[in-house]
Amino acid sequence: MAISARQFKQSIGAELVDALNGQYKFFKSRVELRADASDGHNVIVLAGATKYSPYISVDFYFGRNFASAKQIERRLGKHQFYYHIHQYSPNRKAMKGLDYAGPYTWSVDINNPPKTLVTELAGAIQGMAVPFFERFADIQTARDALAANDPWCLGGRIFWHQLLIIDLAINDLAHFERWSETLEGLDRKRASEMIRSFKKTSESVV
Repeated sequence: MAISARQFKQSIGAELVDALNGQYKFFKSRVELRADASDGHNVIVLAGATKYSPYISVDFYFGRNFASAKQIERRLGKHQFYYHIHQYSPNRKAMKGLDYAGPYTWSVDINNPPKTLVTELAGAIQGMAVPFFERFADIQTARDALAANDPWCLGGRIFWHQLLIIDLAINDLAHFERWSETLEGLDRKRASEMIRSFKKTSESVV
């Protein structure tokens, strides 16, 4: 029976649990590996795209989510992110000072995958994701990195939503209001709407 690209990644994800010494739980439907961490989780999501049958590219996102930020999302009735700060393995070279210099994306024939794929993926996760998790272990550091567009994470104005959620979680709305002066158009409007919604929920709690 032919295997789909998604089924292949689900299979790889399950194998990674053992390769990473059982440190992560695997969620098949989301192709997600997750480990408990301080105030949240360390998260890895297998990604990649179909190139041409039966070849696919395989890579991964990795990030941190924070329980205090998730509380804000629930309070606002908003979609909860996999992660509040994250990076993508093909951006390895942007992570200045990273010691890991191994592979970070793979072209794979899903009908005849290389025997070393899971081992290489586990090595890349240990070499890229683990230093990331250590660097952004606390929510304040993550907030500062997002605001500064730190090359170790995906940041900039496009990620204003995550920054606002974190600033609300650490009770520093004034920081976001200063930072958001660079936002334009629809993003600025949506940010203002979220802030108004949050203030309304605060009033109702009082």
